[in-house]
Amino acid sequence: MTYLPRRYYHFSHCALRTRAVYSPIMGRVFIAIASAVLTVWGLITLFTPRPTPKATEFFPLALHNSWTHLVTFSGDYIYYMTETVIQDDLPLLDSTSYVVVEQYEPLTAASPDAQSTVAYFRKDGFLHRYPWLDSDGTKVWDTKLGEGAEQILPSPYRGAATWQVGLQTNAWPANGGQTMTASAHAWIDPVEVRVPAGVFHNCLRVETVSANQYVDDRNNAKGYRMHHTEWYAEGVGLVRAISHEGEGTPIKSLTELVWSNLQK
Repeated sequence: MTYLPRRYYHFSHCALRTRAVYSPIMGRVFIAIASAVLTVWGLITLFTPRPTPKATEFFPLALHNSWTHLVTFSGDYIYYMTETVIQDDLPLLDSTSYVVVEQYEPLTAASPDAQSTVAYFRKDGFLHRYPWLDSDGTKVWDTKLGEGAEQILPSPYRGAATWQVGLQTNAWPANGGQTMTASAHAWIDPVEVRVPAGVFHNCLRVETVSANQYVDDRNNAKGYRMHHTEWYAEGVGLVRAISHEGEGTPIKSLTELVWSNLQK
């Protein structure tokens, strides 16, 4: 049997005792330091201002901008709808509006051959649509056929948003008009959108559920609900829209962008 000199035995024995005494202490010190670091990091993260989301426009409005959509409504009505910005300085509801003429080109016998005029303006963080105008190529006027402006989408878009919509029209039915209330929600859709005009990514998706109330010609209260989903591409505008009366019901209308001409 080999014996170590006493000094080596003494050193080895002391080392074993030192490990036995100080290892738990060092462990507790390490845990305390780690906890302090994590606490400081958490406080820094909590109180550091988060970067402001990028402000993005999904409906570029400028004089002479135009879009052509292919619209299929209830299967029988198929037409092109070309929207052109004809004015960019119309005073309306304490704002300056863009006037847009919508020209319908029928592709089936039942489709309309007509024109309508609407206005868009930005106010309180939203793009609004005022549908009660008319025009004749030289002037624009308010028909007074309804009240209210519809909030189309957040402008500029800074993050997911929810809002309420309310409109009153006197145009139909003739004996009392119609009231529409709706709730809308907007967010970025990661699924690509394919339409005749191309493929678009990270579109702003706006889903709206509306409740419509009216009185028919027999003075009976009637109502219906509509579900609308719209996709807007950054720097382009509306690229696709569908509507239906609820889950499991047929599509009422389909709108897809065919062509656009936008000012740079």
